Amino acid sequence: MSFVSPQQLAQDRVVNAKAVLAGEVDLRAYPYRHLVVLARHSWTSSGFPTLMAAVEHLSNYGWEMINLTSVGEGHNLYAAMRRTA
Repeated sequence: MSFVSPQQLAQDRVVNAKAVLAGEVDLRAYPYRHLVVLARHSWTSSGFPTLMAAVEHLSNYGWEMINLTSVGEGHNLYAAMRRTA
């Protein structure tokens, strides 16, 4: 993975949970109050622990999870986040 640019993040409003955990995204300049964090299931691992780790990480910086959903028979997990600070 590579660093997620602020422009790309503001355009997509979706960030990969692994990028959050790897420190490849800087949300300080993110212009919106809501953001979606994405994790994918693979054949070798569940995306749920990665997603929840990213949610916990972001909670340390003023974000709270407001919804969690799965799409595509659970292959993609999404956490809707809201900035509280």
